[in-house]
Amino acid sequence: MGLTVAEKEHWKERIAKRIDNRIETMVAKENPDFLRRTAEEARAKALRSLGIDSQQRELEEIEKKREEMQLRERRLKAEQNAAIKGTHVEEEIDRAGYYYDHTVDDAVRARASALEAEILASSDLGRRILALRTEKDNLLDTVWLATSSSQIKELWEHANKVLEVTPTTLEEKALRIAPVQEGQ
Repeated sequence: MGLTVAEKEHWKERIAKRIDNRIETMVAKENPDFLRRTAEEARAKALRSLGIDSQQRELEEIEKKREEMQLRERRLKAEQNAAIKGTHVEEEIDRAGYYYDHTVDDAVRARASALEAEILASSDLGRRILALRTEKDNLLDTVWLATSSSQIKELWEHANKVLEVTPTTLEEKALRIAPVQEGQ
């Protein structure tokens, strides 16, 4: 009998975790700050390509000053309360909610993601990471494909040809697994 949907999802998650662990191991062994630097470079390029890098620098300066002012304000209020109540000064962080428009953050994140792939593709370690991420992104399809009938496997191969898509390594293996027979 074939795998249930829950079992397929389980195996997808297990293989995805192994891919994540492999990426972490490769990076830790070969270049520990590789992904952090890549993400920073991609974000900087995204800001430049969107034409908003100077505004972002100024916003970051303003945010730093705002945080300093808020900290000072909280400190002064705490000092006042302590003087009135005769207690020790304790700073409390006010986490009142406020509206924040994520439009810019979303645009920068999307552009940085595309640029990060470009940056990763420029090194051997990066290309291996990209290949593993591609396998991870396609895992659910791969697990289903590995447990599918010959008709689905054949259709998948034809779709790849029509779409001019090269199957991943795991997908190729899944296509070669003997198809599940109806009623099993």
